[in-house]
Amino acid sequence: MKKVKIHPLIIVALFINTLANGLSAYRHYDDNRSGAIFFIVLCFFTLTLAVYGIFRNRKINEG
Repeated sequence: MKKVKIHPLIIVALFINTLANGLSAYRHYDDNRSGAIFFIVLCFFTLTLAVYGIFRNRKINEG
């Protein structure tokens, strides 16, 4: 079964989304701590997906 690469623009979009979630967490930290925690979790989740996409594409290119 052929493995499908993740398009690089999707990975870039995930990094942009990570940055936006981090800035939203920073902006909401003083007013709404629970909202900030939610954005921090989203930030780590999207960062994890982006890094996974990079490693997956690199692994597919090598093999």
